[in-house]
Amino acid sequence: MKYFIMFCVLASFLTACRKNKKDKEKETASDCLQTTFVNTNVNEQLLSVFFINGKEGFVGGYKGGIYKTTDSANTWTALNSTVTLPVRDICFIDNLKGFAVGGENSCGGTGCIPPGGFIVKTTDGGQNWTKVFTPSDKIEIAAIYFINNTTGFCAGDNVIFKTADGGQTWSEYKVNNLGGKMMDVLFTDAQHGYVVCTFDKIVKTSNGGLTWEVTTSNKEAGYYAVSSAEGSMYVSGQGKIIKSVNGGSSWSQLPNSPADIFAIHFTDKNTGFAFGRGNYSGGDWGYSYGSIYCTDNGGATWNGSADIKEVSLIQSVSFPTNHIGYAISMNKVIKIAAN
Repeated sequence: MKYFIMFCVLASFLTACRKNKKDKEKETASDCLQTTFVNTNVNEQLLSVFFINGKEGFVGGYKGGIYKTTDSANTWTALNSTVTLPVRDICFIDNLKGFAVGGENSCGGTGCIPPGGFIVKTTDGGQNWTKVFTPSDKIEIAAIYFINNTTGFCAGDNVIFKTADGGQTWSEYKVNNLGGKMMDVLFTDAQHGYVVCTFDKIVKTSNGGLTWEVTTSNKEAGYYAVSSAEGSMYVSGQGKIIKSVNGGSSWSQLPNSPADIFAIHFTDKNTGFAFGRGNYSGGDWGYSYGSIYCTDNGGATWNGSADIKEVSLIQSVSFPTNHIGYAISMNKVIKIAAN
């Protein structure tokens, strides 16, 4: 009898271990990735994420907080960001030198003046941050991208910012007749860059940012994110994902792709991941679930789910390697293991 009881206890323990692992790590409705949901205990909504490698990364929050992890998102330390406005994007050039951008272009009340945007910089791995630039207009900065150690670009509302000295100084290029808001920026090489915007606008340059041209995909949708791999470009947003294989001269819509995708990343011409807003939970006080999808054929078909109930809208992702990624939703970080 004693041995029987010991056997039952051991069996129960093993079952509990398996259950806890299953509860913590859930494979989304596809065969191409696994997800682990981590509650950061950060007291603000997260807006941005950037990982230098598989273990060391940063997130930025709506209240101006910047937080760092060195153990693959398991624990987080608050840093002195020196700002109190939303941190909308983060970019590191190497282990020590990085930038964060953000701001707010609206406010409430009669006679209020929007606080505008900012660029802050760190040279010691995020321990200390200093403001290096404030836009001349009261606009927020939504995205930042560096081509190399010296040349980088930011996008905000209808202005593109460029640095050629590692972020010490920034020049402004206003884009006229845009009609939409800039959301994400990407360069495929030193000369060719793209800024995706709401209201079906894609702004592009072919001369390293000296001049910019406003184009449209004619798909009547707003765009939130852009990714590129092996000569193919992908843009996601309110509608279906669109694809270009000729540097943005023309775009085709991927009819089987998900919609309402806020973050997209392709590791090669076949393998890609999409994250965004899923189905509505229902009820007067409901919310939208998260959505995660993946493709292994260049976007022709997608597997995944719009019912990721552990989180709500997923709006940013960072892949430090082809097989490790991190996404954010509210104050949670989603650890991604791609097959």
